[in-house]
Formats: sequence, C-alpha cells, structure tokens
Amino acid sequence: MWFEDNSLDLVISSLSLHWVNDLPGCFARIKRSLKPDGVFIASMFGGDTLYELRSSLQLAELERKGGISPHISPFTQIRDIGSLLNRAGFTMLTIDTDELVIGYPSMFELMWDLKGMAENNAAFNRPAHLSRETMLAASAIYQELYAKPNENGIPATFQIIYFVGWKPGPNQPQPLERGTGEVSLKDLGSIIEKGGKLDTKTGD
Repeated sequence: MWFEDNSLDLVISSLSLHWVNDLPGCFARIKRSLKPDGVFIASMFGGDTLYELRSSLQLAELERKGGISPHISPFTQIRDIGSLLNRAGFTMLTIDTDELVIGYPSMFELMWDLKGMAENNAAFNRPAHLSRETMLAASAIYQELYAKPNENGIPATFQIIYFVGWKPGPNQPQPLERGTGEVSLKDLGSIIEKGGKLDTKTGD
C-alpha cells in the first residue's frame, strides 16, 4: 500500500522487513511518507538468524551433492542497517540487537516450526526439493556441531535487530557547529581523574 508524502506521524514494522526485496527503496518510501519529525520504529531478523541450520545444510549438501544451494532466505547484517537508514535520509538513529536461542529436539522440529510460521525460503533460485539423505546428514551435522554436551536437543538462534530513525524536521535537536566546544574530548581522562565538573558542550 502506498501513502501520500508527508502524511504519517509514525511507521511501525515488526519482524516483516526480511521479506522486502528492496530495503533501500522501502526505507526511502517510508521516509517520504512520514511528516517532518516523524519516526520509523522497526524490528527485523538479522544476519545471524538460523546460522546453525544454514551451515548444517550447506555442509551436508556439499558432501552429498558437491555444491550448495540457498535453503534459507537471506537476512540483513546489523552493520548495514545504519547505512541503509542514513542513505534513505533518516537522522538520530538508534540501533540495537538481541539474540534469542530456542531449543528443539532436532533439526526436523525446527523446520516444521519454520513452516508453521510461514518462514519458508522465498528465494527464486532455491531447489524445489531436498533429498532425504541430505536432510539426515544435515541433522547429524547440526547435532554434532551445535548440540551442547549433556543437553538433549539442538539450539536455534534468532537475531533480532531493533532500530529507530527520524525524518528530519525543524524542531529536532541539532549538533553544535565544529569548533564551538569548550572542552576537548582528549582531556576527558584528566578531568575525571581530578574530579572536575565536565561541561557537556564539546561541539564534537
């Protein structure tokens, strides 16, 4: 759905942006839709999501087929989010990340859960089927590489990136011009050691 430019105060997205094929274009369109000083708040799966499953499938397929195919949709790395938001024109960025590790009896229960979540691979060049022997090999590799000693089952990591970006507006706080600071950042250590009071007006 398309919204008029400068028509929204707030845009929220929760764990759905990993399905967007053109994140730069999506962020730019959201920024245009926001009013000046409007805010974009979102969370999305990060690049380390399901790394255990991805590597296990790749190793199994490399062993059985002599090559690898994409079986998990690509995810955006946290280091790229700030660049994409800046490129779209957002300011006063706040970015954080969290990792949730969920235990499963085996790889097959994890894949069943992903299917139930409608989080199947959406890549166009993915293979239509994965052979039974490759699946069994991947499950054994998963268990061998990632299962913790003395614990039943395997872990599955979900990395979640949280971020906030603001559309520039006339009432937003602005940084001081360079050269207007009264305290140099290189003097912070000596000021703290002497117990002096720090003037927060640094200009940097």
